[in-house]
Amino acid sequence: MTFTLKNVYLESSCIVAGRLEGEGPLKEYFDSIDECKDSSFENSEIDMLSKAIDMLLEKENLKIEDISLAIGGELSNQLTTSSYTFRALPIGLIGIYAACSTITLGLGLASLLLKTEEIKNILVFTSSHNQSAERQFRNPVEYGGNKEATQTFTSTIGASALLSRKKGKLKFTQFTLGKVVDIGFTDACDFGRAMAPAALETLFEHFRSTNTTPKDYDLILTGDLSTYGYEIVKSALETEFEAADNYNDCGLVLYDVEQQNVLAGGSGPGTSAAVLLSYIKKKILEGQYKKVLLCATGALMNPTMINQKNSLPCIAHAIVLEGVE
Repeated sequence: MTFTLKNVYLESSCIVAGRLEGEGPLKEYFDSIDECKDSSFENSEIDMLSKAIDMLLEKENLKIEDISLAIGGELSNQLTTSSYTFRALPIGLIGIYAACSTITLGLGLASLLLKTEEIKNILVFTSSHNQSAERQFRNPVEYGGNKEATQTFTSTIGASALLSRKKGKLKFTQFTLGKVVDIGFTDACDFGRAMAPAALETLFEHFRSTNTTPKDYDLILTGDLSTYGYEIVKSALETEFEAADNYNDCGLVLYDVEQQNVLAGGSGPGTSAAVLLSYIKKKILEGQYKKVLLCATGALMNPTMINQKNSLPCIAHAIVLEGVE
């Protein structure tokens, strides 16, 4: 299902990146680089997310009381990163879980809620931390386990965005809500190829419902499909639409994959958020892009289900960000 959005603007955003992300190709676009040296990986992620929100409020000269409500989530069990962050922020919170597609689901839901007159603005957020994700979903690196070539590298990012009806230079115009897609793929070390069908389901649904093709966009991004999932989507787009020169994946944009030793590319909710809310935002403001389609993907599983040899259900949500002349 695709929704046409009216009078929904990206008022501001803030990206706090980890050290490795701050050494990558997009380092000049981030608001801050954080060393993440708290008492634990989990507390470091909470601090990064808190900092991204605080910096956004400071940038816009706002208090938390000026925000109508917040929507977001991340990868932690029971969304504890979100809960622990917002225990110090006295506003209404809608916690969501869509794995690595959390940012597009959050932005889409916020856009729909802004139709309600009582809501003045909405804070959308997400985060991810390489080591807290490894601890939860895979063996921590301290175990010394080998990584598969198909695995991705969870980014360390705190991201925040402020949406409102206040007219600005950036607007969200369309939101396509994804469906759960499970093709029976069971390799938990290859999320990219597992999520590629969900990305294609949402992309093709978006093109059908909006009567567009890839050439109607200056850039099409997925996230985070790895080098392997990226090739599947690119091949499918080329087969259906002949050309896909304007297609890329956020996990391959955030890092220099070969130089930074991030396996098959970046992943985690922070990856798509960082690319969209820093790099893409600036490129649209500079006039390099006019219309960008982001289709973020998520693997909806947990370690228990994987240990029981279950397959990997996946989802993808898409949103269009445009420049306003």
